[in-house]
Amino acid sequence: MNRHAAAFAVYALLGVLLLWHGASLTHQLSGAGADPWDSPWFLAWWPYALTHHLDPFFTNRIWYPSGVSLLWVTSVPLLGALAAPLTLTAGPVLVYNLYALTAPVLAAWAAYLLCHWLVRDFSASLIGGFLFGFSAYEMTQDAAALNLAVTCLVPALLLVVLKRLDGELSRSAAVALAALLLLAQFLICLEIFAMIFVFGGMAWGLAYWLLPARREGLRRLFADGLITGPFVALPLAPLFVLMARDYWMINHPAIWPYYFTADLANLVIPSAMSVFGAPFVTISRHFSLSAQEQDAYLGLPLLLLIYLFARGQGRQPRGRYLVACFLALLVCELGPQLWVAGHITPIVLPWMLMVKLPLLGAALSARFTMFTALAGAVIAAYWLAQPGGRCWRLALGVLACVALLPVPHPWRPAPYSSFFQPGRVQVVLGENPRLLVLPFALHGPSSFWQMENGFGYTQVGGYLGFPPRPAQAFKAVGDLFGGTVGPGFVDDFATYARAAGTQYVVAGPGTQADLLAAIATLGWPQKQVDDVTIFTVPKSQ
Repeated sequence: MNRHAAAFAVYALLGVLLLWHGASLTHQLSGAGADPWDSPWFLAWWPYALTHHLDPFFTNRIWYPSGVSLLWVTSVPLLGALAAPLTLTAGPVLVYNLYALTAPVLAAWAAYLLCHWLVRDFSASLIGGFLFGFSAYEMTQDAAALNLAVTCLVPALLLVVLKRLDGELSRSAAVALAALLLLAQFLICLEIFAMIFVFGGMAWGLAYWLLPARREGLRRLFADGLITGPFVALPLAPLFVLMARDYWMINHPAIWPYYFTADLANLVIPSAMSVFGAPFVTISRHFSLSAQEQDAYLGLPLLLLIYLFARGQGRQPRGRYLVACFLALLVCELGPQLWVAGHITPIVLPWMLMVKLPLLGAALSARFTMFTALAGAVIAAYWLAQPGGRCWRLALGVLACVALLPVPHPWRPAPYSSFFQPGRVQVVLGENPRLLVLPFALHGPSSFWQMENGFGYTQVGGYLGFPPRPAQAFKAVGDLFGGTVGPGFVDDFATYARAAGTQYVVAGPGTQADLLAAIATLGWPQKQVDDVTIFTVPKSQ
């Protein structure tokens, strides 16, 4: 076994130990929160749409009648297409769980290959790979958002760029590989795809400034990028047209870019997702984001390692450049305004300029921590590979890895329902009924149930992210999304249900008791079937 294969085996073993815990891959679901309920829906949708000759990029099977663009949500089309044969034979729950288990392993291995090419040291590269693939970012997103957890293409693309810069790849090979990786990234996560260009451009600019000896190669690299552009843009042009057509439906809260930011204290204070997070929960619970978005944690050992690198190599061009990249990324992840220990300060940060831009301004800077983690991993590999003090260097590197260890990866029973099993809904309610399913949106697995049923009914509402603009016009949607039942809710709910063409309201397991009681006051005919309560929406007079 060569060293690269050995590194992969190490990461695979760590993935089993840290993530799997012997959970059933077909009857349990990896992760926590609402997003893991959606991922099987997405993975099942792509083969379903293609085999039923439906538009795979837009559907009104969910959020009827307006529908939703699947290019503007976390739909992972490439992952769905690649796994389609397995999805059709073994089911999307198994496929989702396999992706969740392998995403950190592949991310770590890709970062290891990058580090090994840079420093030619196995131990240093192995630690560098771990620091990226099992970073706080990767562990938190792997428990939440599959599209954000599949990050292996980022270090792979950087490796292609650096090999081209050093002349190890021809222009044609570099352009072809970069184009393929970028196309794949677009079809996995639009957010990461966009930020590659932002931070790639920033890294190129810093290199041109701080590495004068490399400027000729950087100019050549810039030309390569211009050549690569059409090979990425032209295949994606039809999708860009569809995205432009449906952009009007996107209306996210304007506060999100200010709220979804990294907290400065989170750099050293772990969240509840860390094995060392429990003693600090009184602090971390005040961070602006939930534990599944508190992914800025680097830990004191890694920060010390980066400091030692900066002190030792900060005066050399390469060291100065790497430290500059790390600090620039760190500032960007802090967002437009500084948060410290859950408190927003009046300190305005450079990202405020980006928030004012169209499209890019909607980027959530808390997710930039992935790029910061990669920069930290590369710096760590360089520092660990230096001659002298080998034992204590490696000891600090291992300590940096230990500081990132997560709590046992969350697993929960897949929320299968007897009513939503294939064909059952149709026996009770007829072919392709229009259902408003409760719990609503992120409060329950309504999308999972639709997938379980085989997309045999249409959903009024659902959850694939934030509601589309047409649905936001109804006050009841905001109340349902927020989980509140206030004055006037019953009338608002009836108005929304009728306006959206709902035939039945189906209250599944986990529906709030007060919500169920409120709907019952409408006097609509109701019946209990299997594990759900069904209300028949009277036709408007």
